[in-house]
Amino acid sequence: MKRFLRGEYSWLIKIVFSLLSLILTVRFALPVTELIDKGCSLFIIEKSEESRTEAPLKADPEEENTVPEKKEDTPSFYETPEDVEEFEKEYLETFGKTSVSGNTKEVFFRTSGATDTAGGIHIKNTTATKKPDFEELIKEGPDISIKNKSDPTVLIYHTHTTESYLLSDNGVFYEDYKTRSTDSAKNMIRVGDEICRVLSENGIGYIHDTGIYDEVYEGAYSRSRVSVEKHLSENPTIQIVLDVHRDAIYYSDTEHAKPTAEIDGRKAAQLMIITGAEEGYITDFPNWENNLKFALLFQKTAEESYEGLMKPLYFCQRKYNMDLGVCSLLLETGTDANTLDEAMYSGYLTGKVLSEIINAYEEK
Repeated sequence: MKRFLRGEYSWLIKIVFSLLSLILTVRFALPVTELIDKGCSLFIIEKSEESRTEAPLKADPEEENTVPEKKEDTPSFYETPEDVEEFEKEYLETFGKTSVSGNTKEVFFRTSGATDTAGGIHIKNTTATKKPDFEELIKEGPDISIKNKSDPTVLIYHTHTTESYLLSDNGVFYEDYKTRSTDSAKNMIRVGDEICRVLSENGIGYIHDTGIYDEVYEGAYSRSRVSVEKHLSENPTIQIVLDVHRDAIYYSDTEHAKPTAEIDGRKAAQLMIITGAEEGYITDFPNWENNLKFALLFQKTAEESYEGLMKPLYFCQRKYNMDLGVCSLLLETGTDANTLDEAMYSGYLTGKVLSEIINAYEEK
């Protein structure tokens, strides 16, 4: 997803575009570009896959289906892998002598744009008609049924698989370096691998779908949907479905935002949950409220364990295949200004949060 920050007169632009968005949504029930107020600034999120034209479906993707042996005495920790250190050296040697396009700006989002606070967490509600009692939903918790966590319990996939990151935290980005890659060691698959490593260490069964769905960007959600439906049909024990992405926030062509939190002395790419609602042109989404309950649980668990990791939870009029599964979310892991290492560390922390939730919900 790409967002562009408008400069001065943002208050006037916000009013005009908010009115246009409301008119189009209510009267014509058509997808519109979504306007999100972040403090005094305006961002545009360009995500409307439901309305995009289809590309031919790819062959069945590769996948990793693991039912791990429980490892009670194996401590989990994160340290930068050797290959990631080598990637940084090669990156600086290759691109360090080329033209610099701009700077990365390290930022920390905690309450920015939030409309609600409940249970110590912050929520950005951009729906037109939904006014949930977030405190009550936190108390109720999601409907999750886990009889044996070693059965496939979590599905991780990546609709925008080729999204990737910078390879050095040197404060700049280069004209010739593109944050898109089919290399699974550098794109979203690598972040998913880190999530699954932690699940495995906690004896939790998972499926990591490593198919590439966005070599042709149009129709990526339709293509990933086919695979998600297949996994859920073949593995009815799956309770949690995460579509793991990275974001992009541009203040200008030469300044890109790098949402960063320091967790236990190490930089982590901040996470943002997207959870949707059935509203307006978004139909056939009966499980949206259970998704929201799970999103609130994840957000609260993460903030209590790793304060500052989460940006405000984004509750919106969108679906993005979240109508599939009982606890289904889209998770943005940093932006294209974060480093691969920071994103992998956040993947590790995501695995820790999921493990904590699953251990609490497994039937004893």
